[in-house]
Amino acid sequence: MEDLGPLVQSYPSDNGRRLRQAVACLVATAGLVPLGLLMVKLDEYLYGNTPAETSMTAPVWAGSACFGLSVLLLPYGLRRLVQGLRHRGERINLHAGGFVHHRNAGARTEFRWNDIAVVDARGNWQPGKLGHRIGIDWRCVVKRADGRKVVVNSFFPGARDLADRIARAAAPRPH
Repeated sequence: MEDLGPLVQSYPSDNGRRLRQAVACLVATAGLVPLGLLMVKLDEYLYGNTPAETSMTAPVWAGSACFGLSVLLLPYGLRRLVQGLRHRGERINLHAGGFVHHRNAGARTEFRWNDIAVVDARGNWQPGKLGHRIGIDWRCVVKRADGRKVVVNSFFPGARDLADRIARAAAPRPH
């Protein structure tokens, strides 16, 4: 890494936030499924032998909502859990001549400024909003000419600053 020059700044990933989201979603799912079952049983208890004009009683609506929400939260929680475990220790070290993307288990990828083909930032940075807290409001994909890439999103504190620095440093210079 000495050929990339001195270290300018390090940007560690906020992996704890990913794992907290995973745990919250999985715990909520574990509570919503039994609650949904309880609502269905309550409906059977209250209205089981009574002919009704509609089968959509309040307990059925509540139970359906619990099941529907758990169907959304389970895959999201599992995805965040896998990402949290796979991205432990992830950070991007910005150097004078490029940057290095460090992943867990010592894996790393070097990006020299002149090897970067694309810096594509998309979305609307919205701090404090739900999309920002769950890391889906904004992202920047940095691709090398050989196809290797790294994605920077709001799970990296200072992500916009990092993306701006990469875009300025990788921009073609007139000769």
